[in-house]
Amino acid sequence: MDQARPIHREITQGAVVGPPPSWVDVAKYSIPEPPNPHFVVGGVCALLDDSQIDLCGPERAWFYRRADLVTAPAGAERVAQFSVAFDPAFEHIDVHSITVIRQGERFEHAGSGFFEVLRRERNMERLQFDGRLTIHMTLPDVRQGDVVETAYTLYGMRRSLGGRQSLFVPLEWSVGILEVRLRHRWPKHRAIAERSYNNAPQGTQTEADGVIDRRWRTVERPGFRYEPLAPPWTLQSAELQISEWRDWAEVASVFTPLYEDAASLPAEVEQEVARIAASETTPAGRAAAILRFVQGSVRYLAISMGEGGYTPRPLGEICASRYGDCKDKSKLYTLMAHRLGVDACPALVNTRDGYALIDWLPSGQLFDHCIVRVAIDGKIYWLDPTLHPQPSPIETLSQCYFGWALPLCAGVANLEKMAEPPVQHLSETYEEVALGNSPTVPVQYKWKHTFRGTGAESIRDQLARDGPVGVFKSYAEDIRRVWHKAEVIKQEIVEDDVVNNAITVVEDYEIADAWSHVEGDKYEFLTLDLVLNRTLAKLDAGERLRPVYLGMPGRRSRRVDIRHTVDTSGGGWDRRFEGSTIRSRNEMRLIDRRWIVLEQDLAVQALTLPAAEADIYRKVQADLSNSEVVIAETVERGKFVGSRGRPQTVGWWTTTRWILVVLWLIWIVSRIAASQ
Repeated sequence: MDQARPIHREITQGAVVGPPPSWVDVAKYSIPEPPNPHFVVGGVCALLDDSQIDLCGPERAWFYRRADLVTAPAGAERVAQFSVAFDPAFEHIDVHSITVIRQGERFEHAGSGFFEVLRRERNMERLQFDGRLTIHMTLPDVRQGDVVETAYTLYGMRRSLGGRQSLFVPLEWSVGILEVRLRHRWPKHRAIAERSYNNAPQGTQTEADGVIDRRWRTVERPGFRYEPLAPPWTLQSAELQISEWRDWAEVASVFTPLYEDAASLPAEVEQEVARIAASETTPAGRAAAILRFVQGSVRYLAISMGEGGYTPRPLGEICASRYGDCKDKSKLYTLMAHRLGVDACPALVNTRDGYALIDWLPSGQLFDHCIVRVAIDGKIYWLDPTLHPQPSPIETLSQCYFGWALPLCAGVANLEKMAEPPVQHLSETYEEVALGNSPTVPVQYKWKHTFRGTGAESIRDQLARDGPVGVFKSYAEDIRRVWHKAEVIKQEIVEDDVVNNAITVVEDYEIADAWSHVEGDKYEFLTLDLVLNRTLAKLDAGERLRPVYLGMPGRRSRRVDIRHTVDTSGGGWDRRFEGSTIRSRNEMRLIDRRWIVLEQDLAVQALTLPAAEADIYRKVQADLSNSEVVIAETVERGKFVGSRGRPQTVGWWTTTRWILVVLWLIWIVSRIAASQ
């Protein structure tokens, strides 16, 4: 920490109370009376959002100031909470003010208020630890009409970034802010690139004493309405991207050396290398065997404190501890692959925004995951060593599909396009339903699911984690949420086809009280879809500007065979919807009076659907959500009476009637002949 800066109070190691740095422009802002009602949300009117970023000192400094007006008692509790997080391994923070302004008088709390210091691991359940601390203060006595103003400066960046500036700064949010300010200043000799998105405001620039000062400002820009189900990599609101990285080649050249390691492989790993070399004679077989070893022998644990967020650990530490994050596992995989003659290297990806990387400025801070790029006989495989062991051959195991990747090897100058996810038959469900002749007779219901690709691997993961007993218990609980008296007859994995990466699960239930009493002597039974109707989320009505995100491409199908003991009435349906990247079929038909078949098929052929076809999506989603077969029956004397007023099966009385009719016709004909 720069000891030249005056310190008024120490909060904790790395956090103090002190005045703002001299370069900050603490300009006044307006406090309207009354505030614009279009900018009031939840009892608060946001008056100011002010960010100022400075690269002229020995480390990056980011000043932030916020001012909120309490317009209703409900808003007081919201703005009375001050929190800011930092990583003490490479960042430190100066809190400048936590002020309540009431009728022009300022009440300052930063110097005397009580700060709580919290370590809140946001991803602990995912075994990811970043070591960030949060300093928090709850302000006393905040009232309607008060303005709460806070300001602090965050200093520092990870050393592995080499001091290179890179960031996205939003300039509008879902809630409108009366005034937004952004300022960026840096020495003239540093080359800073800038790119704006979605009608971001134009900046103004001045230069003095070799320092460039750029500023952006918006006034009463209304809140932005985000479109739901847009592709996750889509920037919807106004944002500014700033980057000091020259190109992707520079990014690759900085990170590639971090994955190199001159240390020898530990003896245990050497033994595994020798075993794979002896048992697997092809590069494909060796690549898959290395993957299974790293996935199964090194458990996942991410310690991303300080430089750990960007730098893998030494090989010896990885193997000795037998745990590691994506960087560690990819590093180990690559070193083993090189020993076995497999062409492999680590690759940086972005699991959410990967498809947008090609449209953004190059930056080493755009990646959130590391995988492995493997080249075999001219074909590229993108493998994830952090997954649970994938037993299938490399040709059929599920790979990574994140749009664009940055391989970390010598000579890389650009991002590399990853393959698009294949359109395969992901899930296939067959249901058999046997209905009794009374609502008191238990219904026999059987599901047979075949999952392929990621679906099969997900089932294997559940079995490895919870065991068959735990997995099937959770399945039964799903059924009992609908029919609480459902009893398990059979639950089993009937086939695990590792070669083709498919797994088939059977669930067989006897369900008492499966019929719902509607009214009087009327009862209903509904089938239950456990897979298809969960595939698509509901999309609100209205005009659409951005594509609809469909999720993983693939085909999902379902067939339901319903056998009844009495004749059923009613017709069937055949509904089909088709767009450029989505297609569905939903058909119900009567094979005979006691046999009903429902067939559903959903094919998603790409990750997104054009915005102009949003209505197609809505129709498909609504059809999947409301297409169960409903069997409605009437009960007399405790039994279903079946359909009435419809032809029944031919019996003795029907046959006798037809014989009498024929004899009567013969008699009429004979009388006519005799009269002639």
